[in-house]
Amino acid sequence: MGNPNWTHLLQRGKIDAMYEHTSYPLREGLIEAHEKVWESIAEPGPFWTGTERIAMVVESRAATSCRLCAKRRQALSPYAVDGVHDNETDLDAVIVDMIHRVRSDPGRITRNMFDQVMAAGITPEHYIEIVGVVNSSVIIDTLHAALGLSLAELPTPQPDAPTGQPRANVTDGGAWVPIAVGNERPGMINGLSNNREPNIARSMGLVPSAVELFFTAFRPHYALQNIPLDLKQSQAEFIASRVSALNQCFY
Repeated sequence: MGNPNWTHLLQRGKIDAMYEHTSYPLREGLIEAHEKVWESIAEPGPFWTGTERIAMVVESRAATSCRLCAKRRQALSPYAVDGVHDNETDLDAVIVDMIHRVRSDPGRITRNMFDQVMAAGITPEHYIEIVGVVNSSVIIDTLHAALGLSLAELPTPQPDAPTGQPRANVTDGGAWVPIAVGNERPGMINGLSNNREPNIARSMGLVPSAVELFFTAFRPHYALQNIPLDLKQSQAEFIASRVSALNQCFY
């Protein structure tokens, strides 16, 4: 059952500056980017309200202690285990299931889940916006956890209706959803690629604001050179490769 009073989880009043209670040195640009993303999540997106977007973050956090998600992670196939999620909001059950799967077991998401979401009347655009909000919030929550901090307080959602968006320039690239036409907008992903946009950036191109949100959160963590640490390039790449392997990231 959803919790119709989930909005009690929102913190009212002044929100502390992000990461102000850590003793670890963090780049100012990273802090500013994460604060910008946090504020943006509370604003209406093209297809979801600010209240719904904050609810997505609430559900993403609920997935980390959800008993059904834990059982599915232990199962040979996550689709072999039925049940009800320990959800915290009144979002539709199909959306809750999607968010919990994205957060708790993303490596085993299949086309079957996507088809179930589409069958429930969720459009690809709505789907992509959910993916963008959830994954952007996970970046911020994960850094808080890694630093030993409590999770960031949730901002108060803005009351306006979804903004809509112009028709995106997309193509059928063989993915579950149409993807952005390559090199549509140079610099769209904050300089990640000067010559060619990688598929990771094109994948959410049906909703350009989702691309911007995710890469605003992600980009400050990513560097191929001039790394501001007392590490050799080879050491940094070794650590990055090891982390990617542990995360089962095929990139």
